[in-house]
Amino acid sequence: MIKYITIFFYLIFLNVSATEYLKFNSTDQKFPNHSEVLVEISFPKKTAGKLPLIITQHGSTRDGKKIQDGATDEYSTRIIKEGTKQGFAVAAIDAFYKKPVTANEKTRFPDALNYANELRKILIKDERFDKERFFYTGFSYGAQQVLKTIGAPYNNNNPNAWKAVASAEPGCNLFQKPVKLNFPVLIIKGEESHYYVEPCRILEQELLKEGNKVELVNIPKANHFFSTKGEIVQGVAVNGCRYDPVVRMPNGSFRLHSGAEISRKEARKKCFTKESGKGKNRKKLNEAVNLTITFFKDNLN
Repeated sequence: MIKYITIFFYLIFLNVSATEYLKFNSTDQKFPNHSEVLVEISFPKKTAGKLPLIITQHGSTRDGKKIQDGATDEYSTRIIKEGTKQGFAVAAIDAFYKKPVTANEKTRFPDALNYANELRKILIKDERFDKERFFYTGFSYGAQQVLKTIGAPYNNNNPNAWKAVASAEPGCNLFQKPVKLNFPVLIIKGEESHYYVEPCRILEQELLKEGNKVELVNIPKANHFFSTKGEIVQGVAVNGCRYDPVVRMPNGSFRLHSGAEISRKEARKKCFTKESGKGKNRKKLNEAVNLTITFFKDNLN
């Protein structure tokens, strides 16, 4: 439930015409005493009529631009730059804002889709934005939040929320059982990612079975961070269900894609590994960003 919304204010920058900051409270069971969410909204230099809006969600590491006393990641930073250049307004959510959580505490990450959905409900009332052209994207943890939109629990309550969604480097080791969607889906993977492409190919086929429009792009010679010359190292990752991902059913239960029932505890044990990745020269990141913005532009009408 939203408790309050701050008043917008403007700052003028060279790369965009204006940037606004918004704070609202959104309850989260994992962080009952840290409900404040910070958002930065960037606008294109030239505007004509109501603006299409991209909501973008950072990954587990906020390694991009600062947002007041918060931050976003490099993917969202470049989505802001390219999106505003192409005529979109872009809203970047800091889901970790003032929350006691670190990048490695993956089971404690907040429900950022809920934040994005509440932000959408706030901004569709703003006459500057075209409520029929809202888009959603994110990287890594943010990409997994984007993929929560494909299941019945979300779509039963929000059937026409998005014009299109783009998920950049999701794990796909655990995904919602897809339903028929009213929007197309783009999934972008790095060919050399430690979050392997196989479960995303399985998800692609499950989406197609429901009659959805979905595109899976695998960028050559790119790791999880859309960088070249990456390495597999010891760390924490949800990538152990490479060939038999876990599917969350509409009633909240879990099954392996192969059909066997599995508990939440068993799913975590099966899917969590200590095989991570490193390497952030980001030579392929602009390619992923451009794929996302082009996909959204192709689905404006």
